[in-house]
Amino acid sequence: MRSIQAEAQAPGQMRYQVLIMQSGKQVNPFNGRYELTLIGTLDNKPWTQAMPGGPQPMQVKQYSRLEGLIDHPPQAVVKTVQLRILDGGGAVRATQTLKL
Repeated sequence: MRSIQAEAQAPGQMRYQVLIMQSGKQVNPFNGRYELTLIGTLDNKPWTQAMPGGPQPMQVKQYSRLEGLIDHPPQAVVKTVQLRILDGGGAVRATQTLKL
């Protein structure tokens, strides 16, 4: 993962952008999935929310940009965004955490 960015788009909505790159000249396309998890507090208690629908499919040749919106409870305070890249078998290939 080259970079991850996340920001509140509106109350109860988080916008994310991720840039993923493969190094090397002749690399095979990577077919896997990515999973974004929001971590923080809700009503002063620890709270975690994964992407609706579970991990999303992705393919990377040289580079790929992933972006989207995740809805969450408006009263939740998102403190951390965690991105995990999974291979076709479900094994974690990379993890990156962004503190907000």
